[in-house]
Amino acid sequence: MAVLQSDKMRNTSIGKLLISMSLPAIFSMLVQSLYNIVDSLFLTNYVGNEAFSAVSVVMPITMLVTAVAIGIGVGANAYIARKLGEGNREKANKAAKSALVMGVIAWIVIFIVGLTLSKPFVKLFVEDDNPVIVEYGTMYLTIYLCCSIGIIFDIVGARILQATGNMKVPMISQLVGALTNIALDALFIIPLKMGVFGAILATVIGQWTAAAINILAFVFKKQDVSLSFKGFKLEGKYFSRILRVGTPALIMNAMGSIITIILNLILNKYDFNMGKNVLSAYFKVQSFIFMPVFGLMQGTMPILSYNYGANQKKRFNQTFKLALSIALGVMCVGTVLFQAMPETLMSIFESQIPADGQTMEELMAQNKLLVESGAYAFRVISIAFIPAAFSILVINMLQSINSPISSLLMSLCRQLIFLIPSAFLFDHLWQTKGIWFCYPFAEVCALLVFLPFAIRAYRKQFAYKQAQYDKNMFDVNVQNDVEASTTADTSVVAE
Repeated sequence: MAVLQSDKMRNTSIGKLLISMSLPAIFSMLVQSLYNIVDSLFLTNYVGNEAFSAVSVVMPITMLVTAVAIGIGVGANAYIARKLGEGNREKANKAAKSALVMGVIAWIVIFIVGLTLSKPFVKLFVEDDNPVIVEYGTMYLTIYLCCSIGIIFDIVGARILQATGNMKVPMISQLVGALTNIALDALFIIPLKMGVFGAILATVIGQWTAAAINILAFVFKKQDVSLSFKGFKLEGKYFSRILRVGTPALIMNAMGSIITIILNLILNKYDFNMGKNVLSAYFKVQSFIFMPVFGLMQGTMPILSYNYGANQKKRFNQTFKLALSIALGVMCVGTVLFQAMPETLMSIFESQIPADGQTMEELMAQNKLLVESGAYAFRVISIAFIPAAFSILVINMLQSINSPISSLLMSLCRQLIFLIPSAFLFDHLWQTKGIWFCYPFAEVCALLVFLPFAIRAYRKQFAYKQAQYDKNMFDVNVQNDVEASTTADTSVVAE
């Protein structure tokens, strides 16, 4: 039997395995976070505050596209890794191909939405129908959605590779894609003065570049799963199984988009797009804290799924504990940074170019208010970082053991059931000084309420897996006894 790359998830020491699986993903995530900051710097310094406001308005929809791709990718990742752990390579192959087909179907829907709904969405959030922001936002969102097949294939292709233990190619693709994006931002926005169109063009080209690297990895080098569609037939059961595991991840990430939309509607009543810009800036800066944790989860998920499939409970538990320790360490560092230097972090987003009819003094006053408002928000929201580490890893664990309902419910508790009502309540009671407390409130409540359910799901699933394993061993022993008896009978006859 051929030795598969994924076999290392059964045999390699957990510490070495988790580091080798996670570091490439963490590195690529950090590069992606750097791009998000650099992209904003180009817009605020060379195009103006209206460009940054326009991109801030459409950010929830770009997050939603990413959520769809992550949902498909996570579902495929967990299922493929589990089947490889069980030794069923044929089903792993079919799941990988089905995931790409699902990506194409998702893109067709998103393409239609981009052509029809981009402008109405932007106008929903722009006070007094500011024509510049409407124009910038509509152009950016339309192009992003219509060309989103790049980001979808990038994420889905990377997750399929990661399910086999291949973390290097996704790291390279993210690195090359992000650097391409940054280089083209510099070219299109500064010397060519292409403005917002240049920014979205650079983004799309970077995404397509990353996707091409991931897909070509299957063409030029044999992987543990194949993406060859020769003789392939669509089977609905693979769609449903990918969605069964991936839907909680999709909803968890989509909730971030929906929450941002709702918070933007609440913040819409405050002047100068201030609240919306603070929220957008927060998401870009906090990615330097959360992206390493999400990269860690990308490395953790296939290890957990594989060892659950192989009924290696001890290795599963070791992986979970080590990943939790690392995630808590990262979040502690993030909390200290956001508490100690929020003004410095927020000053990155100060605009250097006055809007039409705005004096330099007015711009400076607006920048000062932005930094003060952002620093306060950063300090409040960062209280949520440490409980978020627990929640993210528990959700990841539940997905790996095929408990999507439990994972989904915990995601909904974090990002809908507690957060949205508390946002409206705190805004009503204390306006912008209170609204940001909805994040730590929701994280703590969700963790306290749902952790007992997560523990019960973990025990139930491993009890099921052990029973399945015991049955298989019993069947094998019976078969061996039958074969031994047959051999003995044959020997007697021969004599």
